[in-house]
Amino acid sequence: MGNVIKQIVWVSCTLATSMALADGKQPVGVPGDWAFVRELSDEFNTTEVDVKKWTKDMSPWGERAWRPENVFQKDGSLIIKAEYDPHTVRGKKYFYTMGILRSNAPTTYGYFEARIKGCSKFPGLCPGFWLYSPNRNVRFKVNGETVCYSEIDIVEMQQGLWTKDLEGNASVSRIDCNLHTRLLKNGKEEWVRPNGYPEICQNHWDAPWDPRDDFHLYAVENSKEWIVWYIDGKEVARKPNLYWHLAMNVTLTVEARPPLIKWAGDDGRLPDADNITAEGFPSEMKVDYVRCWVRNGKDSQP
Repeated sequence: MGNVIKQIVWVSCTLATSMALADGKQPVGVPGDWAFVRELSDEFNTTEVDVKKWTKDMSPWGERAWRPENVFQKDGSLIIKAEYDPHTVRGKKYFYTMGILRSNAPTTYGYFEARIKGCSKFPGLCPGFWLYSPNRNVRFKVNGETVCYSEIDIVEMQQGLWTKDLEGNASVSRIDCNLHTRLLKNGKEEWVRPNGYPEICQNHWDAPWDPRDDFHLYAVENSKEWIVWYIDGKEVARKPNLYWHLAMNVTLTVEARPPLIKWAGDDGRLPDADNITAEGFPSEMKVDYVRCWVRNGKDSQP
């Protein structure tokens, strides 16, 4: 009987410990008094996506051909898959389908981390973990500007884009941590983006490893004063928080990048007819978990 009691106590302690870990009492590498936000967190240990927390069924957006069947849970991970699948939408031809998972609950300030393994295909696909404001009817006045849109890219990996500092395309190990916003100028919305405003919006970090090989922890803290990025618990970038104060949704995606697409000005992104290929598909991004916190007694949501 004594051994049975010891086993029950051991199992109870083990479950309590795993629950504590699942609740993430502290973000990795960032001290503070944190409150765990269950509505924005998920261990992805069940067989189905939790529709109370997430939506994966969103309308296709040009070459971002979101398909709900490309987002699913398997073996304790969230899987977001990209497929070669030629199709036509509103008379326009596209060649790939992607996946998106977006939180139902909005948020603004806090700490957001996800443990992610990149997809196998490079170049051409970009796994992303980001926050963005989908409500175009909400605006926010700050620092003398009217903000119409807020987007914080916690991580965009495997972009392989041409960069000025390299005078060529980035390698698979370059990690991008950027910002995007739209400001109201003379009655019109104008983009503020990394290429045009690098001092405000652009960050990158060259990893000593390949993000396709294993899971790594990607995170950001958004506060009223600063936006700070972390990878595997270490700070890799920070920017003053000038404009990123709108309510945003936690989002995970796989998107197409060159050479599968080309940038097309006002048309956004179009398939690159010279580089359409089925090679390397399907390709999957894997997410072990997403965990989010807010600092107790510091920032309130605007």
